[in-house]
Amino acid sequence: MNGYIAKEEIALLMPNTLSHYFKDDADHAPRPETTRPSLLARIGSALTWFAELPRRRAVLDELSSLTDHELADIGLTRSELSMVF
Repeated sequence: MNGYIAKEEIALLMPNTLSHYFKDDADHAPRPETTRPSLLARIGSALTWFAELPRRRAVLDELSSLTDHELADIGLTRSELSMVF
């Protein structure tokens, strides 16, 4: 299992460092996405969000009716409910 490793890649393969995830070469840098969703796609996602509001509100009401012990069983606290939903 011997393979060729370039000299500049040896430092990138060192364990316990984050440097092996990054390269200084511009060819390996992530490129920002240049396309935006179309207007119809954005309108559709907004309509979907508004259509799901009653369902999300029903789930939030149901979770709010649980006791603190029942919320702890599912890994939530009462103060986290608004952040989750």
